[in-house]
Amino acid sequence: MKKLSRRLLVALVLMSGLALVSSCSTLPKPKPGLYVNKHFCFSVDYPEKWQDQKFLAPVEVLRVANPTEYKLPVLVVTIVDKPKGAQLKDAAKGWIEGVKKSFPGSKRFKVLSQEMIKLADGTPAAAFTLKWNWSDGVTKLQSASVVAYVKNKSVSASATTVLGGDTTPDKLLEMCRTLRFYK
Repeated sequence: MKKLSRRLLVALVLMSGLALVSSCSTLPKPKPGLYVNKHFCFSVDYPEKWQDQKFLAPVEVLRVANPTEYKLPVLVVTIVDKPKGAQLKDAAKGWIEGVKKSFPGSKRFKVLSQEMIKLADGTPAAAFTLKWNWSDGVTKLQSASVVAYVKNKSVSASATTVLGGDTTPDKLLEMCRTLRFYK
């Protein structure tokens, strides 16, 4: 009887382990233009010619940019703890607070658009565009971001360029909307 119980316990542990390993088994393979995060089971697309950049904040897991003189537009993916009681409808406020904390002196944030969306995989998310001034006090920027709350984390894909540049906020948002979670 004890042997049977041990065998059942071992089988249960093995099956649980397989379930954990296979929880992200549908993830695509990373390649140029596709960032894949195996720990939180998500991916984000970006133009293949864009190049990896040095992280500017400790919460960044991806920073890629157009290989131009000013490295703009730039796409940044961040993962932070989801604040207790946080709601997606307030994600733009949280994003602004995060930027102010990471880049002191950044100011004059104005949310231009905000909507609740579902990502391609069905995950609820907040999508918004905004304009703001970089910490140098001179550079005016426009950003778009998609934020989702998964596994008690806030995952955001954010794209930024100079205000009035060739890349519109809608184009930036289109890139951010490629955020996708896998089961």
